[in-house]
Formats: sequence, C-alpha cells, structure tokens
Amino acid sequence: MTVTIPESFHDLFTRPVYIVLTTLMPDGQPQSSVVWADYDGECVRVNATRDRQKTKNMARDPRVTLLALDPDNAYRWIEVRGTVTEITENGGVEHIESLSRKYMGRGYYGDFAPAERRSEETRVLIRIRPTRIVTFPRGR
Repeated sequence: MTVTIPESFHDLFTRPVYIVLTTLMPDGQPQSSVVWADYDGECVRVNATRDRQKTKNMARDPRVTLLALDPDNAYRWIEVRGTVTEITENGGVEHIESLSRKYMGRGYYGDFAPAERRSEETRVLIRIRPTRIVTFPRGR
C-alpha cells in the first residue's frame, strides 16, 4: 500500500521549512537532526554526507521519522514515518545544490559552504518512503 503526503501539506516540502529527521542509534536511542528536504511525489528526499551519524544510522536501520512544523502556524504540522529505500551518491551533489537554492537562495559549494569542501566530503541523496502519515489538523 502506498502512503502519500496529503496535497494540503505539500507546501511544507516545497517551501524552505526546516524538518526534524529522527533516526535510531545502534543502542536504539533516538537521534534527531534538523535537515533540508523535498518531496518527489513518492518519497521525501534528504541529503547528508556519507560520514554523518544520521547516515550511518539509516544505513543500519532504515526506520525514520520526519517532522515538519509550519513556521507560520505552530498548530499545523506533519509527521512522516517511513523507511529509507535508497542512500546513493548518484545525484547527491546536485541535490544539495538544489536544496541550498531553495533554503538559502544560493548554491551550496562556493556560496553557502566553502568550495573546497566538495572534494573533502561525499554527498548522498536519501530517499524515504512514507509508511504512515500523521497531520494536524487531521486530514486537511
């Protein structure tokens, strides 16, 4: 069964809304990070470097939760519980560049982050397939 994000909440993934991603540490303890994200109509996509704790956690245990809180209305939010279906270097740099333009209004490497960082880190694109959606207000 496919679970999709309600159209009435797509704006939380198309606008530059900061999202909390929660992964599971090896001992089961939750670990949360603020991330940039987008939605391709099927999966929520986030970006990280290969060596980040959240990336290691998702590679080991693909169960995650994302929480997007509307910055204009704290009583409007969406929780996306999901499963990581892919962690790939393919498109990772292009994705962070796109997210940076969305969130910061400029490119990532050479604008937001130093240009030399591109050769020092490995960017990965992470696809998360929703398995359960909780919204507030409900069903709107």
